[in-house]
Amino acid sequence: MLPNIVTIFGICVGLTAVRSALQGNVSVALYLLVLAMILDAADGRLARALKSESKIGAELDTLADFFNFGIATPLVIYFTIFVDSDAARFGWIAVMIFSICCALRLARFNVSQSDGAKSVDFVGVPAPALACLGLSPLFLVMAGVDVAGRYVEAAIIFVVICAGLAVGTFPTMSLKGTTFPASMRLPVILLAVAFVISLFVFPWYTLLFSNAIYLVMIPVYWFSKRAKTAKRT
Repeated sequence: MLPNIVTIFGICVGLTAVRSALQGNVSVALYLLVLAMILDAADGRLARALKSESKIGAELDTLADFFNFGIATPLVIYFTIFVDSDAARFGWIAVMIFSICCALRLARFNVSQSDGAKSVDFVGVPAPALACLGLSPLFLVMAGVDVAGRYVEAAIIFVVICAGLAVGTFPTMSLKGTTFPASMRLPVILLAVAFVISLFVFPWYTLLFSNAIYLVMIPVYWFSKRAKTAKRT
């Protein structure tokens, strides 16, 4: 029951994030959505560690992912940036596309799991990463950039591009089951500690930098996989 409790708590966190955004507490909403991403990673690892994986847990996890990253996230984006702008209608279309693509991404993932397909990679951008990327305009707002006033059109285009990345058929890196050699463990631990510290001290800049690195890594990883496949053939 413990992994399922964590998943349900994640749904409560996402719902509270929407409430906070509607009340004007944008920073609280963003912190809660980031917490939902952490909980999404934690429940699966917890289930595997406790050997308590179940079909109900898997379905519940998918429902939580769609609510937190396919509903709560686009709603927070809309009510924070688009609702009072001249392009509110186009902003609403953008967040609907975002939500639909998130649903399609999760449905495709569920089908691949039910077919027994095992892969070390994701296909397209996974839902938590999609949400984090989509929130980039809000991270800019928290960093002092007037996105709603000056760059609302760019924000709309960016949200749609992120949605397209979710339903892409290209491989993206997955850290599930990743192991590091003994010589790399200390550098990885130090890097993780540095990331956590910077996340507490400079949260919005750290998240923006992480999103930028992730976007750059998408084509790099794709081309590296193609090069490896070409060498084998």
